[in-house]
Amino acid sequence: MLEFVLGYTAGQKTASRAASLARAAAVADGTTLTHRIEDLDERIDEVAMILRGMWALLEEGGVTAEQLKAKIEEIDLADGVADGKVTRGPVDCPGCDSKIPTDLSKCQYCGAEVVRDEHPLGHL
Repeated sequence: MLEFVLGYTAGQKTASRAASLARAAAVADGTTLTHRIEDLDERIDEVAMILRGMWALLEEGGVTAEQLKAKIEEIDLADGVADGKVTRGPVDCPGCDSKIPTDLSKCQYCGAEVVRDEHPLGHL
């Protein structure tokens, strides 16, 4: 089951990122690309370690593999699409309640700072 979790979360993103890095290889400096790949490998290893620790804790608490799989599918569907990705949508502006796209850090209408929920594990 742990292999399923690792394959489902890290594998999907790894394949996409690897393809993106391969396309960029034609125009990127070899040294820069090597550093980016090394950074990606480190981040994947970190995620794998976190997942193994979390799964061990869940098993100790009595969570079954079926329950974990169902929760992963539920999280995947939270954005309305079963695609193995978690897509962040726009947030409401605290100043004027307009929708603020994910790529903006300030409201395009009133200039209020955007406060987005941060992942509890930092950059992951």
